[in-house]
Amino acid sequence: MTTSIHVISPVDTGVPTSSTLYLLHGAGDNASTWHRLTTVEQYAAKYGCTVIMPEVNRSYYTDMEYGLDYFYYVTQELPDLCGRLFRLNDDPKQTFVAGLSMGGYGALKAALTYPDRYAKAVSLSGVTDIQQRLRDPNMEPGMDKEMQAVFGTSLEVKPDQDLYALAAKRIEEGGALPLILNCCGTEDPFIGMNREFAEYMQKTPFDFKYVEGPGSHDWLFWEEHLKTAFDFLFNEKN
Repeated sequence: MTTSIHVISPVDTGVPTSSTLYLLHGAGDNASTWHRLTTVEQYAAKYGCTVIMPEVNRSYYTDMEYGLDYFYYVTQELPDLCGRLFRLNDDPKQTFVAGLSMGGYGALKAALTYPDRYAKAVSLSGVTDIQQRLRDPNMEPGMDKEMQAVFGTSLEVKPDQDLYALAAKRIEEGGALPLILNCCGTEDPFIGMNREFAEYMQKTPFDFKYVEGPGSHDWLFWEEHLKTAFDFLFNEKN
C-alpha cells in the first residue's frame, strides 16, 4: 500500500552522515509530526545523523491481530528499503531507535527484540507496560476496539509484545544489550508505569538511564527532551 516516510538527510551540511536514527511517532501522530513540531532537523544536521520517520497509524508498532504487520515493516522492511535508497551506514553501533508515547513503546520493543541491530534506544513518555495500558479504566472511548484489532479480542499481551518479558529474555540469552534512555514528565499520565519500568531495569545488567522532570504528555516536554535524547545518543561516553 502507499504510505509515508519523512527523512532528514543532512548531506549538504558538510558533516559526514555517519549514523541513523529511526524516530517513531505516537498514536495521534503521523510520519510528519516530529519534523513539523520539533527542532529535530537541527540536531540531525549538528550530528550528521540521518533520521527516518515512518508512518504506522495506530498499530502500536505491532504485527496486528487483525491488520498489517507493522513491527515487521519497521524493523525489517524499512531498514532494507532506506538502506538502499539513502546508502545508510548499517553499522549497528551507529544505528539508534527512539520514539514518544506509542513510539516509545515501539522503540524499546525494537531494541529489546533485536539488540544486535540498535546500539541505543530512547523512549519519551513511552508506554512501558502494555498490559497496564490495555487495562486502563481511563482509556479514551472507542480505543478498546482499536486495541482489539492490534492485540486480539481478549487483549492478552504475548511475551514478544511485553517489554518486561523481552528484557528478561535478553538477559537470559546473554550477549550485547542496547543502552536505553527513558524520559517522562511528572504530570504525565504514564509516569507511574515509567517509574516502575525504571525501577525494574535499573536492577538488571542493562545500562539504563532514567530522566524525570516537570512536564506533561505534550510537545513542550518532548522538544525539551529531544536535546536529552541527542545528548544521550552522541555526547555521552557510553
